[in-house]
Amino acid sequence: MKYALHKSPIPESRIFVARELKEKHFDPVWHAHSEYQLFIVLSGKGTRFIGNTVQSFQEGDLTFLGPGMPHLWRNDSVYFDKKSKLLTHGLVIYLRSEFIAGLIEKEEMQPMREFFSKAKCGIEYCGDAIHQIGTKMKEVVAARAVESFIQLLQLLNVMSQHKSYRLLHNAGYKYRLKESETRRINVVYNYAAQHFQDRISLNEVAALLNMTPTSFSRYFKMKTSKSFSDFISELRIRHACKLLIEEEDKNVSQISYDCGFKTLSNFNRQFRLYMKMTPKSYRERFSTI
Repeated sequence: MKYALHKSPIPESRIFVARELKEKHFDPVWHAHSEYQLFIVLSGKGTRFIGNTVQSFQEGDLTFLGPGMPHLWRNDSVYFDKKSKLLTHGLVIYLRSEFIAGLIEKEEMQPMREFFSKAKCGIEYCGDAIHQIGTKMKEVVAARAVESFIQLLQLLNVMSQHKSYRLLHNAGYKYRLKESETRRINVVYNYAAQHFQDRISLNEVAALLNMTPTSFSRYFKMKTSKSFSDFISELRIRHACKLLIEEEDKNVSQISYDCGFKTLSNFNRQFRLYMKMTPKSYRERFSTI
């Protein structure tokens, strides 16, 4: 079976690749690859899709993903400002998975085994870990030859010892799609990202894949472990989180309509479901940071 894995970003002669990214958006399509990936956003904001999760991203977003974890980072300007010339900026490090597999079998690397096992679920760092790991990433990117490998080992040591993180999926999460299915999901994700502020019917999104609404609902739930309506609600809530902080002149009711909710009561209910607090509490908590 052929799975949707992109060509390796690491040359055969290398153990890892570390580089700086400056692009209109970080990923052209939803994809996966066979390497571990450490990625930090230095500038830019938008929505990221990792496995079956949907989150907003902004400066300081730092994730570590295991092999085969599908992902997509899309800059807001791609959808909301077609004429924008703003570039996203980040640092990425790809680690060859077979090298890591051999490395952590050695006695000296035993403390890192659990850490790399957790990476299969996806790791999101927070708090002071972002600054510390981000600083080490810059040192790895700037270093050359043997010095870069020494810096990499120091970075992995910092990452494995830090406790300021959360797992994006539970230990039982597994994701495997054929390449043709990944193209299908890309069509849905891109359409949803562009139109989530409007009413999206099952008929129109099912038609994109030449499916009936019933077949599409079953297909989407099977491939993403969530319903399409829940997926759209997540997109809307994540966008609302950004607006609550960035557009202080708008009240909660205006923001709810801007994000595609038809009633304020439904918006409040959905927001509490996903964020575990009210929109007002979220604004008060995060707008003062």
